[in-house]
Amino acid sequence: MNFPEARFDPGTGAEPGTRGYVYHDHRIVLAVNVALAVRRPLLVTGVPGSGKSTLAADVATRLGWSHVSTTITSRTRLEDLTARIDSVRRLADAQAKRLKGDRAYLIPGVLWWAFEPESAARMANRSEDIHTDLQNAAEGTVVLLDEIDKAEPDLPNDLLAPLDLFKINVPGRTPISAGTHVLFIITSNGERKMPPAFLRRCVVLELSDEDPDFFTAVATSHFGEREDSLYADIAARALKLSRLAKDERRRRPSMAEYLDTVCASLEFDQRPPTETTEGTPLWAAIEEAALRKTRAGADGADGA
Repeated sequence: MNFPEARFDPGTGAEPGTRGYVYHDHRIVLAVNVALAVRRPLLVTGVPGSGKSTLAADVATRLGWSHVSTTITSRTRLEDLTARIDSVRRLADAQAKRLKGDRAYLIPGVLWWAFEPESAARMANRSEDIHTDLQNAAEGTVVLLDEIDKAEPDLPNDLLAPLDLFKINVPGRTPISAGTHVLFIITSNGERKMPPAFLRRCVVLELSDEDPDFFTAVATSHFGEREDSLYADIAARALKLSRLAKDERRRRPSMAEYLDTVCASLEFDQRPPTETTEGTPLWAAIEEAALRKTRAGADGADGA
């Protein structure tokens, strides 16, 4: 199968004036292009809030490709990603004595939607945890498998054949192969080590959430340019709290919480304390509610 050449350029594809992904590190663009060139999955690792999950949709937009995604859980099995049987509908038909073959009860998984969207669309049911944008499926598809480290240990190895061959087996059908270029982007919070065989098949990108320039660039993309240092000052505060939380083995502030803090600071015209200025009681309340959150599950595990 000959696939179209695909070279990723973050300067193209996004609609003017929209808030796209911030490519603050040249390694991100390089990793995407390497994954496209060698037709390997891109495994993106990093703590929650470092920008892993949002990368896939932005890459799809800028390439002009379709985008399908699903979030992996401890209950996810390979058949959930390929095709599973709707056992409830099958049981109902059996009780009504109108039972059909297994093929009639198939629910397409995210890999089926990515490889052969036309036949997946012809199936009557769709899994609610699969999100699809198939407008440009003829050009190519970016598949997001989010939070692979939440899966049972067998799933990464079960995915080796589909990731290698771009082919899946479906009950009652001939194998389904990808008809266009497919880029897998797989994310991990680093909560579990991946099997060596799985890692060998991936291009790996590790994102950092400790770069102040990244924080300020994201804030600028959301709220616009500023001539003062507000974004940087709040970023410095967030990173300071992040280091303290890491030392104390508590949950660290995420990018989303940083952006909430920036938004609240703009709304109430507040600034964080710096080496030369003191913060106000209102700023302290904003920090406590939006950024620090020490009194609400501070000792809990990191979330997505």
